[in-house]
Amino acid sequence: MLEIILERFNYIPIIILMMTGLYIVFARGNLVKKIVGLNIFQTSVFIYYITIGKIAGGTAPIYRGGELDAA
Repeated sequence: MLEIILERFNYIPIIILMMTGLYIVFARGNLVKKIVGLNIFQTSVFIYYITIGKIAGGTAPIYRGGELDAA
């Protein structure tokens, strides 16, 4: 059980941020506070995408020139 939690440790702050932002959007009547809640929610989605996009041993797909030229 502990191993499963440690493997998915990155998702815990994402869920906390997401639920905090969603709560702020629904619970507050002030428009500025709703925008802050949406910003927090959006940040959690960005962090989620970055987390699932991480590939162990992967490198950035950088084009150096000449690699895509037709032979």
